[in-house]
Amino acid sequence: MRPLPGHFAHAISPSRVQRVFKPLGRRRVCALLQYGAQLSSVDVPKPICSVLIIEDDEDDVFLLNRAFDDVRRILRRDIKTEHIENGLEALYLVSRQDLTENLPDILVLDLNMPKLDGMKFLRSLRQSLFLKDLPVFVLTTTTAKSIHEEAMRAGADKVYVKPDDAKALLSIALDMVG
Repeated sequence: MRPLPGHFAHAISPSRVQRVFKPLGRRRVCALLQYGAQLSSVDVPKPICSVLIIEDDEDDVFLLNRAFDDVRRILRRDIKTEHIENGLEALYLVSRQDLTENLPDILVLDLNMPKLDGMKFLRSLRQSLFLKDLPVFVLTTTTAKSIHEEAMRAGADKVYVKPDDAKALLSIALDMVG
């Protein structure tokens, strides 16, 4: 019997392989190998995508969660959403999570919020060396190009206008998780 290639060559000796598999018989070993090949071709769920929604409007949060549920079904990907109502609490949470390495994969940010608005949140977030690469998608009701440009300068990765229908919101959610 030839030695196994690569890093297994040192881990399992040919005599050990014979001792383990010989009592099983040739048919059982072949069946085990076929079963292993079948397992490797099974669809494995993609890793969890965690989304932090920073939004003060409960209706918008409900609609976003529903859109991410649809994305979960379409992409067969586990998506975990969390919600915070204002920028100040979000900044505290993200800063604390940075210390424990439990950062969300995506932030969805509204601009018009109490305590700390979205622009101030973005500027504060991007000042942190550890948080400057965290993807932030702004979802706002404003259609003013100047506000969108300001959000991009403040550090948003992309700015979306909140749509009027569920299909358009699903398209935005798919783009965010992409």
